[in-house]
Amino acid sequence: MAVVNEDTQGNVSQLQAEVKRLKEQLAELVSGQTPPESFLTRDKKKTNYMEYFQEAMLFFKKSEQEKKSLIEKVTQLEDLTLKKEKFIQSNKMIVKFREDQITRLEKLHKESRGSFLPEEQNRLLSELRDEIQTLREQIEHHPRVAKYAMENHSLREENRRLRLLEPVKRAQEMDAQTIAKLEKAFSEISGIEKSDKNQQGFSPKAQKEPCSFANTEKLKAQLLQIQTELNNSKQEYEEFKELTRKRQLELESELQSLQKANLNLENLLEATKACKRQEVSQLNKIHAETLKIITTPTKVCQLRSRPVPKLSPETGSFGSLYTQNSSILDNDILNEPVPPEMNEQAFEAISEELSTMQEQISALQAKLDEEEHKNLKLQQLVDKLEHHSTQMQELFSSERIDWTKQQEELLSQLNVLEKQLQETQTKNDFLKSEVHDLRVVLHSADKELSSVKLEYSSFKTSQEKEFNKLSERHMHVQLQLDNLRLENEKLLESKACLQDSYDNLQEVMKFEIDQLSRNLQNCKKENETLKSDLNNLMELLEAEKERNNKLSLQFEEDKENSSKEILKVLEAVRQEKQKEMAKCEQQMAKVQKLEDSLLATEKVISSLEKSRDSDKKVVADLMNQIQELRTSVCEKTETIDTLKEELKDINCKYNSALVDREESRVLIKKQEVDILDLKETLRLRILSEDIERDMLCEDLAHATEQLNMLTEASKKHSVLLQSAQEELTKKEALIQELQHKLNQKKEEVEQKKNEYNFKMRQLEHVMDSAAEDPQSPKTPPHFQTHLAKLLETQEQEIEDGRASKTSLEHLVTKLNEDREVKNAEILRMKEQLCEMENLRLESQQLREKNWLLQGQLDDIKRQKDNSDQNHPDNQQLKNEQEESIKERLAKSKIVEEMLKMKADLEEVQSALYNKEMECLRMTEEVERTRTLESKAFQEKEQLRSKLEEMYEERERTSQETEMLRKQVECLAEENGKLVGHQNLHQKIQYVVRLKKENVRLAEETEKLRAENVFLKEKKRSES
Repeated sequence: MAVVNEDTQGNVSQLQAEVKRLKEQLAELVSGQTPPESFLTRDKKKTNYMEYFQEAMLFFKKSEQEKKSLIEKVTQLEDLTLKKEKFIQSNKMIVKFREDQITRLEKLHKESRGSFLPEEQNRLLSELRDEIQTLREQIEHHPRVAKYAMENHSLREENRRLRLLEPVKRAQEMDAQTIAKLEKAFSEISGIEKSDKNQQGFSPKAQKEPCSFANTEKLKAQLLQIQTELNNSKQEYEEFKELTRKRQLELESELQSLQKANLNLENLLEATKACKRQEVSQLNKIHAETLKIITTPTKVCQLRSRPVPKLSPETGSFGSLYTQNSSILDNDILNEPVPPEMNEQAFEAISEELSTMQEQISALQAKLDEEEHKNLKLQQLVDKLEHHSTQMQELFSSERIDWTKQQEELLSQLNVLEKQLQETQTKNDFLKSEVHDLRVVLHSADKELSSVKLEYSSFKTSQEKEFNKLSERHMHVQLQLDNLRLENEKLLESKACLQDSYDNLQEVMKFEIDQLSRNLQNCKKENETLKSDLNNLMELLEAEKERNNKLSLQFEEDKENSSKEILKVLEAVRQEKQKEMAKCEQQMAKVQKLEDSLLATEKVISSLEKSRDSDKKVVADLMNQIQELRTSVCEKTETIDTLKEELKDINCKYNSALVDREESRVLIKKQEVDILDLKETLRLRILSEDIERDMLCEDLAHATEQLNMLTEASKKHSVLLQSAQEELTKKEALIQELQHKLNQKKEEVEQKKNEYNFKMRQLEHVMDSAAEDPQSPKTPPHFQTHLAKLLETQEQEIEDGRASKTSLEHLVTKLNEDREVKNAEILRMKEQLCEMENLRLESQQLREKNWLLQGQLDDIKRQKDNSDQNHPDNQQLKNEQEESIKERLAKSKIVEEMLKMKADLEEVQSALYNKEMECLRMTEEVERTRTLESKAFQEKEQLRSKLEEMYEERERTSQETEMLRKQVECLAEENGKLVGHQNLHQKIQYVVRLKKENVRLAEETEKLRAENVFLKEKKRSES
């Protein structure tokens, strides 16, 4: 872990500083300067692996904190993106519905200009309001929103279920346990390091290193356990991933089938609504016509009570009877009334026909509903199977691509192996020719062999003699080396003893000097105190002398009065004076003793300085001896190197002879193995060619099926176009016929105007009666509404196709974004790998330099320690050797861990490469689907343009027919006014013609319905 963390943190500067320091030490040692304690302290710093572990743990904590912060940022950004996507989708839906409403209202407004009555306008407005309410309900309960909510709910449930799984829980618990263990180990190590820092001067080196080694071993064991657990959890996760993938595929197939079923149901709802509206409008029209027929009077008051023909089958018979007897009852029939029994019979027949028709319609409707229900179920099953088949086809296509790639690789390998086979064949031929030549040469060489064997035996005896001599010399050299090693060890022991004695003397000297300095300071302080005491005593003596003088004067004055008191006072003063004089004498004796001790200490210091100078001279002599021993050791090492080189040369010659012999054997074995490999490759090539042939046959069959499908679709399109062209030709012929009729009617009107001028006076009373009574019923057809509804349904389907295209484009953009993110991550990982490899190479170079410098230092130390031969100390050397061995083992283990990490990184790279390949495949499939969609959309647009042209032509023809019909109706009214409803035969012909026109228009509407159904089915099959 220490080496890995050095590489990751980039601690190359520390290694460079260590290399510089070691170079400086080498230079100092070569020049002869020997720092006494720097080597030991620096060796301690080198082997301190706890610092590396602490650095690794700190770096791990920092990386975890950064990872947490980045994860939080990523979650926030994902939430924001989801919110924005939802907002955009809702806005798109709202805009789409508004545009649909606007287009519908514009079309209705254009259609309603001048053609609708106020009642019809109110009805249309109410229908539009109903549609607006339904659209609002659809917006509130949209299936996509519900689908997204269900998907989110299912994904959350899956996440919870995955989190509640036992392997995931176990992995989390194991991670938590390992983290807790590592944190405990880190806290213990930090506590140990703090205690070691506090007790660094007193704790020796030998106690720290075994603890660190034991900790590292424990941590390595924990690492191995964690790796095994990780591998187990990875296997479980992969198994669970496969199960979830299969389940996801099944759910997607079900979801798509349900979506298609929903779309079909929506289309059916819209179609049923349109059909119901049409039926309601037709029923209203029929009801209005029947009301008109019923309410029209059967007689004209002032036209001699003549019956009016009705839209029933009985009127036709009545007209025919009337025409037969018109010659006989020309004047009497006008006065006869129509019997009421006939009217009642007609009404009963009409009601019976209506009831039978309604029963038939209800039965047919029930059958239709049942069949539609069955069709929906079958459609769901078909959609499910289609989705499953598409998924299987995608899997097969991916597998085919993989197989083709493998086949290409195998073919390339086969070509390479064929080339190798040809080369080996040529080599074999060449070798056969050489063998033939060698056989010829062998006969001649056999004779020479006997002489060569004799020479070889003599040469072998001489070589054996030389080898024995060299072995004896080698043994002698090894003995000399052993002796030199013993001398070196003795010198090292003596050096260590001298170093210890020198250190002890220095410490004793320091301790004695400190004690003497303290004694001197104490003596000085005592002298100062004594001097101050003496000064005080002198002052007291002077004060007492003055006092004595005063007392003597007082004594002389008061001799007579106080002689006894003065005597007593003098005795007390004398006693005090004697005591103080004794104290002074004692202090003077102490001062003399201290001065004597000072002189003794100064003599000791001078003697110690002399001994130090002598020790320095001895050390200089020892250094000279060490340098002389170094020179002698260098000479001996040179002689040893020369002997070793001679031994190596002899061994190389012997090994080269053995290698040549083994190479010939290996060549023969390799050729045999190559022949076997070539046989296997040939067999595999034959199998691969058979598989390729089968695959090509399957592809051919699939291509032929697709061709047949495309030809059938093109035929259907051509049939549709032909039918549309036929309808156009029929309508053109109709327009021409109507124009011809118009011209005829105009001529008839002109003739009748002339007749009217002649018969004006005779028919004044007839015109008055015609002005008072209502006219015969009219049935103007309205077909624009049906065409508008058909156009609306087709526009809705086109808009649905556009919406599906936009959703697919959105999915493609998402996939491209994911691919770009993954590519960026892969590039970042590659850059990190390059940086890691560069750092590893630099660290390896620096370590090699460090090892070389350490080896040079060890050699110099050994040469230096050979000079000291007095005090043996083998344990320290053994400890140092064991430490160096442990360091090397630890370094080798660290290198192995680095190699393992590199292998893991290579596996991650391979996984990333596989993911990139999968992304590329997905993008290729998406592009392929996009091209297919674009082709389908272009075909739809072409069909739509053709349909729009057809509908425009139909609208023109319908407008022209309506204009012509209006003109015909106007002419008929004028004709009726002119004729005065006298010609019943002409009226019957007019009614028959109207019926025929109604039948023809009904047939045209049925054709249009059939075309619409066919187009819908075609669009569904294309989608």
